[in-house]
Amino acid sequence: MVAESVLLKHQLLILNRRRRRAPNLCGWDRFIAGFCSLFIRPARLARTAIVLKPSTILNLHRALVARKYRWLFTPNRTVKPGPKGPDADIIRAVVEMKQRNPTWGCPRIAEEINLGFGTCINKDVVRRILANHYESVPNGGGPSWLTLLGHMKDSLWSVDLLRCESITLRTYWILVVMDQYTRRIIGFGIQRGIVDGMALCRMFKEAIRGAGVPK
Repeated sequence: MVAESVLLKHQLLILNRRRRRAPNLCGWDRFIAGFCSLFIRPARLARTAIVLKPSTILNLHRALVARKYRWLFTPNRTVKPGPKGPDADIIRAVVEMKQRNPTWGCPRIAEEINLGFGTCINKDVVRRILANHYESVPNGGGPSWLTLLGHMKDSLWSVDLLRCESITLRTYWILVVMDQYTRRIIGFGIQRGIVDGMALCRMFKEAIRGAGVPK
């Protein structure tokens, strides 16, 4: 009880300091807070933490989430630089082959390039080449996708899947369903951990529960 009283009095002194924004903590303030917290029961420690602002907790949470994913996805070993990419002749051949054969896909083009040039590129390399160097010719046989969506926007739903972290750094996936015309939120579906096909269907059914299906 003495440590709790000392900690509360010291926090009140910090809050009463003249300041233009949140008070700055010096080393002595941190030492007193840390020393007194050693003698306070964990159940009562949360009641004495009056200096922490919600923005401070949110900033700490964002930093912990960033550190979590940096530890998960950062390789421990130094990766050597990869290849420089395909030559200019292969890039030109891929683009020309796509222009002459618009219906060919990336696997077919990669197979033809390997037969003609004796290389071993795969469909992913062809896809990157086409994304950077090939401009598709618009088809004049019908309306574009944007035109179709514009005419049908009062009969469509938009679905988005996003990830968030809880205060304990547990991953949750959220499925949001929104009416495209009125921008009204139809519902949410929540799944903890990894999302597979069955979980995604369950989340969608949970989100549209009690709502009529669109046209």
